[in-house]
Amino acid sequence: MTIVMVVYVASVVGINLIDSENMSASARIALSLIPVLPAIAMVFVIIRYVRRIDEVQQRIITEACLVSLIIVGLACFTYGFVEGAVSLPEISLIWVFPSLIGTAGISLPFVRLRYV
Repeated sequence: MTIVMVVYVASVVGINLIDSENMSASARIALSLIPVLPAIAMVFVIIRYVRRIDEVQQRIITEACLVSLIIVGLACFTYGFVEGAVSLPEISLIWVFPSLIGTAGISLPFVRLRYV
């Protein structure tokens, strides 16, 4: 997990250090997708971890992820309606995945309380 995270951080920093203004659109797209590769690898690392823990811990993590999905999903849904009704700043889609992960991490201790 640590190696994948280091590769992710290095790729994000690396693509921002490259002058891409003189590149073609397809090259800029390819460059911008480089950090997605370690993010995909991280998904497989997380799945492997969850499969190795016991069933109760799997259930706790699954419920925390569901809580996160509901909270972030409803927040995006609600913001989209309000954004269309009044002048609000647009929020980039790049924040949805980190919000899901962060909200799952925050909800995990609260979900765990049900099993104590």
